[in-house]
Amino acid sequence: MGLLHDRRSHGPRLRTRRIAIFALRLFWVISTIWCEFGVFFYSLVHCRWPDKVLQLQVSLTSTTKPTRLLLIADAQVPNPAVVGSPWFGEDAVTSYLRKSWRVTYRLHPDVVIFLGDTLSSGRYIRSKEEYESYYRRFESIFRHSNDTTFYFVPGNNDIGLGQSPSFSKDASQFFAEYFGPLNQAITIAGHKFVLIDAPKLVEEDYHRHAHDQTFQEWIPLSGGPIAFLRSTADALVNPEPLVLLTHIPLSRPASKSCGPLREKGSISAGAGRGYQNMLGKQTTEFILKALQPSVFTIWASGDNRDYCEVSHAIPGLDGPGSKAEVREVTVKSFSPSRHIRWPGFQLISLIPPIPESSSGPTIADTSCHLPDTVGIYKRIYLPSLVLTVIALLYLNLPSWSHYRRPSRLSAVSGRRPPGPESAIWSTWTPHLPRFLKSPTDPLPINPSAKESYYHVTSQLGTPQRSPLLSPIALFSPQDEIEDLMNSPHSARRNHEDNLADSWITDREDGSENPDVVPAFLPQSGPSPLTRNRRWRWWLPFDLRGRRRCITVRIPRRDSRLTSGGRSFLFGAPELLWGFACDGVSIAFAALLSRFVVGWIFSSV
Repeated sequence: MGLLHDRRSHGPRLRTRRIAIFALRLFWVISTIWCEFGVFFYSLVHCRWPDKVLQLQVSLTSTTKPTRLLLIADAQVPNPAVVGSPWFGEDAVTSYLRKSWRVTYRLHPDVVIFLGDTLSSGRYIRSKEEYESYYRRFESIFRHSNDTTFYFVPGNNDIGLGQSPSFSKDASQFFAEYFGPLNQAITIAGHKFVLIDAPKLVEEDYHRHAHDQTFQEWIPLSGGPIAFLRSTADALVNPEPLVLLTHIPLSRPASKSCGPLREKGSISAGAGRGYQNMLGKQTTEFILKALQPSVFTIWASGDNRDYCEVSHAIPGLDGPGSKAEVREVTVKSFSPSRHIRWPGFQLISLIPPIPESSSGPTIADTSCHLPDTVGIYKRIYLPSLVLTVIALLYLNLPSWSHYRRPSRLSAVSGRRPPGPESAIWSTWTPHLPRFLKSPTDPLPINPSAKESYYHVTSQLGTPQRSPLLSPIALFSPQDEIEDLMNSPHSARRNHEDNLADSWITDREDGSENPDVVPAFLPQSGPSPLTRNRRWRWWLPFDLRGRRRCITVRIPRRDSRLTSGGRSFLFGAPELLWGFACDGVSIAFAALLSRFVVGWIFSSV
């Protein structure tokens, strides 16, 4: 009866609590899927190829199809020997690169060019086996079809810059073997793309400056970037358009603005162990003068990781005293960085130029941004976590106080009777009058005593008041006692008379002994109300004339595994036990959804 009453009285509260926990699980599942995958698709909703710009400036025929070029700077693929396997224990940078590339590649570029620092620690690799594993990690992230062509520009993290005992002497050789030549010139849609080795250009510039020679006096190193630039400039055919690709940007004043697309600051001159922010002034002048007959745009990367757009003046291009300008764009980093909030990439559309035609530009570009992971954690995950903790504490506080509240049986008898709960036990055991010692005792004859007996049983509960024993209510109280005396339990009265007579006053001082079970009450056994309520095993037995019961039950969140308000499992109140269980269930649902969606995302 007590269990049934608890379930009826606390049913709405339990249902509300279950709905709230389910709502929290659903919220975290949706938030996790959105923050881990949905934001990548949403970030490219407004990212489109600039083909329409060319269509407005150039009269295209129905057979003309723009060539789509994707520029990626500072991919910074982590070394698998440091961060672990690509599928288990994957670090945050690798996961971000994998998801970013999956979304970006859905734009279906024809050509992809990496503007240096493709590997985060390629300059430290000394063995070919380790470099092979590193390259496989890169391939597993940037998977593509045979219809897409990859080109690579070396960066300081790929082959090193300067002299250092920690840098590998074979880094340049490994890069050329797996990624392609350090210096190369390619033609895409009628445009000449010149890819130069900027780190080696800086090193050769240091040697030239140490010998106190100008670029005209300097004899370039065989196979070096200066010799390559001179040979490329001599082979250019006017008016062939040219695009310069370099990892290190050209020199410019620190006060020069980088345009509205830059997040903060500008590019200033700086150098350190293994890096340099921009090329020297003399090196920049040499490049612009060497390629001046046809140069019109430059794409670069850099260790600053942010976007920058500037114009460089080329004196004397069209005549004495005249100036022409060339546009340079520094592409955003593709990998997340502490220097920027939004990583990104560059989209370029190319149309083959028409000879002897001045219809307009044949190249157009646009910048696209990737999700801000730091902002996601600060604006979504952290506030959601705080609100979830508050909600779980609020949901578990009422249930904890309910389970700690003593039951009505304990309040009346001082302690819970041994054995499982049942309708008859919870109704009759604590409320029998003390003058009723056994079923053989006659009913009270005194009207006052009789009235007092009926008054007590009517207030404290009789079988007439039990919803499960409603048929007994058709009989009088006298019939109730006779039915109980004639019940099957009274057949054991012959060998349990002593036990039945002493269940109340079996002590020497005549005080009540609540540990003794009366013989005419139901014996211990599975109750219909609790048989399927809990998973438990219990064994009743007699010990020294008293009825005992051993119960083995699987712990639950709401089970009373407390001793003095402390849990045996964690040494904390039951409030913390319920909070931990609910938190684990919510986190498990979110992590499971992330794993399943991530597996589907990587398989597509």
